[in-house]
Amino acid sequence: MAASPSTTNYFQGTGYCLWTPEGGSQIDLGNIVECELTPSVDKLEHKKTRGGSKKTDFTQYNNQAVQIRIVLDEITAENLRLMFMSEVSNVGAGANQIKLMSESIIKGALEFVGDNNVGNTVHGVFPSVSFGPTGSFSPISGDDFGQIEITGDLLATEHTDGTSDFGTMTVTDQA
Repeated sequence: MAASPSTTNYFQGTGYCLWTPEGGSQIDLGNIVECELTPSVDKLEHKKTRGGSKKTDFTQYNNQAVQIRIVLDEITAENLRLMFMSEVSNVGAGANQIKLMSESIIKGALEFVGDNNVGNTVHGVFPSVSFGPTGSFSPISGDDFGQIEITGDLLATEHTDGTSDFGTMTVTDQA
């Protein structure tokens, strides 16, 4: 990895996501318009109250969480399934039926594979993700292609050595 500052560290990311629902087979989610990971924590501060004014002398971060937001422009039954927490049934002749909000949990593994030409590539493996509705779907598109937004919570995975995390990200130097 090039030490900063270096123009080889500039990044123009592209890639794709592979989704494996629990008990199912891996599928490609198609073209991704946006993909964001957002970590969050609750900050707990201890204040020292001696010496005339309160001063923070210790900070701890609790309730760690990571959310992934993906905007897709390939409207497929499987992608709508993630958004609408739905069961998908093949009804013949290339048609799939989605039973809206028929599932209480949509859970599985997600992998992001970076394939950009500019900058380092990022590869994320998230072994446990739970998707739920957060956006809207318009079956009518104006001047642009239709899109759907799906949002998932990365769930902490416990390892045999007693540690836990939300997955891994590997950064590979630009070729």
